[in-house]
Amino acid sequence: MKLRFNGVRGFVPTPGVEYLRYGGNTPCTAVWGANDELVILDAGTGFCLFADTLLSGSFGRGQGEMVLLISSTHWDHILGLPFPAVVHLPGNRLTVYGPSSTRGSLEMVYNGMLSPAYSPVYGLANIGATHTFREISPEPFTVGNLAIHALPVTINGASAAIWAYRIEEEARSLVYMTHVRSADETIFQQAVAFTRNADLLIHSAPYTLAEDVQDYGHSRVEDALELAVQASVHQLILFHHAPNRTDDQLDALLNHYRDDLAQRGTSLRLSAACEGVVLEV
Repeated sequence: MKLRFNGVRGFVPTPGVEYLRYGGNTPCTAVWGANDELVILDAGTGFCLFADTLLSGSFGRGQGEMVLLISSTHWDHILGLPFPAVVHLPGNRLTVYGPSSTRGSLEMVYNGMLSPAYSPVYGLANIGATHTFREISPEPFTVGNLAIHALPVTINGASAAIWAYRIEEEARSLVYMTHVRSADETIFQQAVAFTRNADLLIHSAPYTLAEDVQDYGHSRVEDALELAVQASVHQLILFHHAPNRTDDQLDALLNHYRDDLAQRGTSLRLSAACEGVVLEV
């Protein structure tokens, strides 16, 4: 598998020279299988520029096919989907998996977001590519040779459902985890089992336990580290960076927690997601 980070910032896009190295677009990660299967994890603003890069291939000819896995219907995870040219070219095929919400199905959420009050697209009916919405469930499915597993990580009664994803190809695996707090022990242990022995864990971690912020249930760096250690993950990449955390501050944060891991004697590799970086899993 190969992956590319296209958006790594949480909450809102963050322009400015202090954010150029890590990037300011909201979440979007592309994953390719060995047979060029394309799976997109979240479609925040990072999806827009990335999708434009696809125009030089089959998507530019109206012959492209992608699967999108939406972790939640929060704005920063869905906003980029309706705008790139690839979704308006007839013949391209998009299959979008994700959770429903208290507002209705994922398709209803998107259609509402594209109402004339908010968007010039004027609804899903004006998207030229063939698009299918499917409600996510724990039932595994495949995209070519990629095996997709999903885990709900929402505390019962939450207004918006949140899901984690695990993608496997032969002996390799990656896990994409957002908004999991270890304060709920049941969910945390389910997340540990779901993540067990993954080669790569991409985990939301906008804040630290030492920071006094209203984080609306988002994970802290310490939560991500604890999950990675308990699940025997090989590499942890933090993303969903706080919009006010500069590149230099992210560097300092990484150095601090790498020192902590070294003192604990763990072999876990720690880094932070950077927009545009391509990795082999």
